[in-house]
Amino acid sequence: MNIRNTLSIIIFLFLFISAQPVLSQDPSPQIKVGKGSPQFRAIAGVSMGGYGAMNIGLSHPGTFATLACLGGPLDMAYLLKFIEVDMIGNYDAGLSYPNRDTGIDMLQDLSISFGNPVYYNPQSTYYPPGVTGENARKSTRLLNVRDGEHNPDGSLPVITYGDPYPTDWVEVLLAVDLNGNGKRDPGEPVVRQFHEPFLDLNRNGIYDPDESFFDVGLDGVSGTGDLGEGNGNYSFNPNHLNYFAQDPLTLVKRIDLSVLQGINLYLDAGTEDEFQFDIHTDNFADAIENRRLPVRKEWGFPESFPRISHFDEKRVYVKYEGGHVGFDKENIGLSFNRAKKGVQGAILVANRFSTLFAFVSDHFPGGAYGTDPYEMLRHPSKMGVTSFNSPSLKRRMKFGIYLPPGYKASASRFYPVLYLLGGYNMSIAGLANRYIQAALDTLILTQQIQKMVIVIPDGLNDKNGRGHFYVNQIDKERGDNYRDYLFDLIDYIDQHLQTK
Repeated sequence: MNIRNTLSIIIFLFLFISAQPVLSQDPSPQIKVGKGSPQFRAIAGVSMGGYGAMNIGLSHPGTFATLACLGGPLDMAYLLKFIEVDMIGNYDAGLSYPNRDTGIDMLQDLSISFGNPVYYNPQSTYYPPGVTGENARKSTRLLNVRDGEHNPDGSLPVITYGDPYPTDWVEVLLAVDLNGNGKRDPGEPVVRQFHEPFLDLNRNGIYDPDESFFDVGLDGVSGTGDLGEGNGNYSFNPNHLNYFAQDPLTLVKRIDLSVLQGINLYLDAGTEDEFQFDIHTDNFADAIENRRLPVRKEWGFPESFPRISHFDEKRVYVKYEGGHVGFDKENIGLSFNRAKKGVQGAILVANRFSTLFAFVSDHFPGGAYGTDPYEMLRHPSKMGVTSFNSPSLKRRMKFGIYLPPGYKASASRFYPVLYLLGGYNMSIAGLANRYIQAALDTLILTQQIQKMVIVIPDGLNDKNGRGHFYVNQIDKERGDNYRDYLFDLIDYIDQHLQTK
């Protein structure tokens, strides 16, 4: 079997079959400390991790020289529109992907991270008005709650509700109880108070400055004196400011041009992305071009698996035909196990990840390419999950680590580092396993990528086991400072590993 065929098989396996980690102790040598130069440090991610990579990278351009996003939310205004119009506004028709249960989980986790986008409650960034930890998970009737669309006179009760079962409480939403039975039944509307009503002339679901609005406050009813009413300005939920403060699209528009010119950027998105992240990425790429910086745009990958696409350009956007992750599962981590059932989707994911690794490698200056069977036998790579003490979180935190072949052969060799952020609900072990290790070894053996250290931060909130978006979350009761954890991890890696 020739090398190309071997590469094909191994990459196919590594991208689609999860395995238990093979490393249980800290693999990092304690011999010599590297410098941790930004030009040899990259941050990349998929979906939620793609957002995290761009948000963190553009907020800290002196830390990373290369950023990459595989299909992530890069335009927070459009993300809020998706939640309001496509997810909640079409609540009972629903989306087959992500399903409603996953969508509600995501909405809860966004509320933990940035504040509830649907309602403004001065007493809580998480709960709707009138809801507390005591009544959020039981049937509660709220009276005289006005809503311009569904309950303008406040005569109907508004309720907390469980979906789809009474024990699965939504917590962050309220519904109008049309039939008064104390439960949300199909067809009963969910109250949406994102902003003041406006005339959506271009039908994009987003308020544009030239569109007329009704200065009646967030509840959409005149005379209630609620937030924003009569102030002469278009008003929106103040929690949205937390979203816009960490918006990659806003960051790329505002970052100093000379700094942006020096950053290497790789983007991809599917033309049928179920979250509409292709629109996010279009807007993001357009914003870069509007700053007179060229972006190479490709429709599909120039080279198709098992060949590897390489780019010399500093800014690249590949738009592929397909959905969010290439196959019909919203939980990306679990999907790796099942992707082998769909060859077309598997090849697509292989193209996406191999192109990501190649772009990052190609934009690290210099580098050590190639290995040989002797080195791989004598000084093999290491891949697995370990932990360190995070000063910011005051506890031990997990992370995944890949050390390339030959790493332990010399204490005087130093390596670039890629921080790879996983998607929503993607576990570290879903990426740090023997199949990915074998594929990376093969990419190095065939000189498709240079030797590098790959670090996989923990993307799961340890208070609920779901995604935390790699931010310092607003709600400390349900979240924590996970961005600070990431920078703790960077310091730890530079202190304990041979980083350039």
